[in-house]
Amino acid sequence: MPRRLVDIMAEFYDLGRVQDVYEIFGGYVNRSYRLVAQRAGVRNDYFLREYQPGITEDQIKFEHALINHCAARGFTFAAQVIASRHGATYIKPDKNEGYMAVFEFLEGEDKYAWNNPALNCEELVSASRMLANFHTAAIGFDPGTSLRVEPPIRELLPTLRSGFKHYAQTGSESKFHRFFLSHLKNILMSIENSQVTEAEASHMPLCAIHCDFHPGNLKYKHNRVVGIFDFDWSKIDLRLFDVCMAVDYFCSSWDERNDGDLDLEKAARFLNAYQDQLHQTDGMKPLVAAEIDNLPGMLTAAGLCIINWIVSTFHGNGDLNDDEYLTYLKHSVRLMYSIEKQRSTISQMAAKLLKQK
Repeated sequence: MPRRLVDIMAEFYDLGRVQDVYEIFGGYVNRSYRLVAQRAGVRNDYFLREYQPGITEDQIKFEHALINHCAARGFTFAAQVIASRHGATYIKPDKNEGYMAVFEFLEGEDKYAWNNPALNCEELVSASRMLANFHTAAIGFDPGTSLRVEPPIRELLPTLRSGFKHYAQTGSESKFHRFFLSHLKNILMSIENSQVTEAEASHMPLCAIHCDFHPGNLKYKHNRVVGIFDFDWSKIDLRLFDVCMAVDYFCSSWDERNDGDLDLEKAARFLNAYQDQLHQTDGMKPLVAAEIDNLPGMLTAAGLCIINWIVSTFHGNGDLNDDEYLTYLKHSVRLMYSIEKQRSTISQMAAKLLKQK
């Protein structure tokens, strides 16, 4: 049991006596732990996050404020932040430690990862409805001056071109880099084909988005999604971007025989469930005509952001496994091609969503 974490919890939190600390593996950015504490004979489990180096206080404030806002609007599925002895929602134990926060431990099962979207039909529909309910709960959220460093997708997308060109010049001889270079021209072309104009964007809802809504950031029970976590990538952006990022994660195949293919049947099921939930809910509107028209391009744009994360992470850390990240990159590039190849069919599928009542 990490002694330093036990001491930090005792100093900054009133959780009782910490009996066990288990590191939770599987994340790529932050370090996570399950804390078991006992007070007055009652055992409670908590989730401790050690934030990545370099994260700003504003980003943490944004995340926690969004969770609290949604909870105040009746959204009970996100892990609530536990206040420290001094009332803060996060701590920085000393200058040599990063930021930390303690959350409720969500019940339910960790069944999947971002690269294992093997949900059954009920789970897929439940996940989509959860996203719709989150978007409704996020209505009216005002982050004040606390903003995420990453800009909205319309500003971010054009910057990916220079970033990809920079990574192309690293001179790496890895299998990952060779594959990246062989598809760079088409990646850059996809950036140009996925832009959303200011006029089009003016008709699309903006809201706080999760920005990392994938199967691994949800908890499941009895074929239902019962919890959602990891809001540390959340930001204010086009609602369509969040929906399309989710479709890319939930509806693309990781099977070796058709890796990277966008399953249009799954995508239609996911989008129809999202629309249906919002037709039944007061608040956030279902996807509107401008979003439907831009859905194929935004699917590509969301996929390009995933490619950017993979490429920037690999080139930013020389210790990462070449084969592992090559698998991620191949999947995401194949998904890009799959979406581009099926643009017309995706548009036809999306158009039917406007007729749904």
